Amino acid sequence: MPLTSVVEYLNDRLHQLHPTARLREQAGFRYRQGQLSAGIAGFRLTPHQVPVVRTGDGTVAAYSAQLRVESSRGHPMKPEALYVHAWDAEDVLFLDRFLRTFHALHHLSAGHDTNAWLVLGVHLRHLSALPEQHGQVFQELLHRLGLEPSQVVLRLNGRALQQDPHVQAAARSFARHGYRLLATRPALDDTDWSVLHELGVGWVVTDLPPYIWRHDQDALLDWSRQAQAHSIGLWIDRIDTPEALERAQALGAELVEGELFRAVADLRVREAS
Repeated sequence: MPLTSVVEYLNDRLHQLHPTARLREQAGFRYRQGQLSAGIAGFRLTPHQVPVVRTGDGTVAAYSAQLRVESSRGHPMKPEALYVHAWDAEDVLFLDRFLRTFHALHHLSAGHDTNAWLVLGVHLRHLSALPEQHGQVFQELLHRLGLEPSQVVLRLNGRALQQDPHVQAAARSFARHGYRLLATRPALDDTDWSVLHELGVGWVVTDLPPYIWRHDQDALLDWSRQAQAHSIGLWIDRIDTPEALERAQALGAELVEGELFRAVADLRVREAS
């Protein structure tokens, strides 16, 4: 199906799914002259992706979805500013699904290797707004794009995963639907590996500069070994220099994410096409 038809369908479907959301009247996907964009609450959204590479063989394992947001006057904004306009639960649900669907559309249009996962964030406010059946509606939207939940890695707040029963229930629901789970920045000094393993978390992600290197290196290595002992991989993002990559490899990272790998990812896309 042409991407223009997919865009039209998803615009209609998201509006049908959220008939009482105020934001649905101010949101839509656009595909013009081969360029995908979106608008919501007066903001212009442009998607981009950061490559995720396996340290073992240097292959591109995934693409992490990112977002550029501009005001109506063209001023750059932080993506989190969008949630200021989500005043109630229905708007939060609509916004979070809208953004994840937008990234899935972009992933589809980019022509990546079908084995490369799409990495998407799930906002904590979304988890609070939905009482149950997390992942079910988004699964239907993915299916329309020809994607399966197993091709998607969901980023969930690592500390909330260890402390909040509602977030834990959401994680179990996502796992039951087949999504892969990534716990973001758990407390390095107090990580409950048993809980993360039981919830189906496949990786924990943290960054190198500056936070992680404030810790004692022996303690960091022990933290990494604990992850491996619980069958949880270490994923390090914001890798933008060869030095940072060397440090991540020394720590035992399975996956590394950053603009350093842009050339590798672009080459893969050209080879695939």
